[in-house]
Amino acid sequence: MQSQLKGTFAILFSIAIGCSADDAGQNPDDTRGSDSDDSNGNNTRGSNDDGNDDRGDSDRGDTAAPPVDGEYPCRAEADGTTTAVFINRCASALEVRGSDIEDASVAAGGFVCRDLGTSAETLSAKRYWGFIGEDPGGEHHTLAEFTFNTDFNDFDWYNISHVDAHNLTMQIVPFDRPDCDTLICDDPALLAECPEVGRYTDGEGALISCVSPDRDNPTSPVALHFESCDGAYAWSGDDQNGDDPSPVRACAGEDWAIVFCP
Repeated sequence: MQSQLKGTFAILFSIAIGCSADDAGQNPDDTRGSDSDDSNGNNTRGSNDDGNDDRGDSDRGDTAAPPVDGEYPCRAEADGTTTAVFINRCASALEVRGSDIEDASVAAGGFVCRDLGTSAETLSAKRYWGFIGEDPGGEHHTLAEFTFNTDFNDFDWYNISHVDAHNLTMQIVPFDRPDCDTLICDDPALLAECPEVGRYTDGEGALISCVSPDRDNPTSPVALHFESCDGAYAWSGDDQNGDDPSPVRACAGEDWAIVFCP
């Protein structure tokens, strides 16, 4: 995650002690998410050759997407596995990428599941993202960032990051944990109204990402634009300051929904 924040654990652990699992936290490791082949026990049950889980990837519109709190046969509470369910509520098919998972193409209104590891092993600094159409490339995506199964109260630490860029609206939901926080940044203006300095277009001139010119500068036009969503990092040092809440949370969770275009 954001490696510059060396004091974050101490601050957030002091907040978390004596509080419920929806309190804030931060992992300092930064191992920018990378794609790898399916060698870590990823859940590809019922999936097509392109990585789709055919139980959820029907060609539906975004209003037909299954509810986040619905039943997903690829996961079960207390099954000993940390599972991520990627849900596409966008109007178009999207591509899902991330740390140590098989690539996936997810139809509008569909979902795909990936097993990330056991629910007992620490899984540090994992990142997941998506894109529609042309891939804007590295450091040009909205990120869902996690460290799973830590020694501190078995917490998972999670956040949405716009430190490098924003390309899709996103929501992170812990399954079966009503006392834990859901994070969401769902304003289309995060992309549509991107300052000129951050506008990144595809080969046809369509705006596909809002990119920060300086991830460490809290006063850059893009960082100030991203501050409109308290549920995400706007820049690398965007931890709790005064009334500005920390965008990172902690929850003793197991399975997670990552929703695009919530």
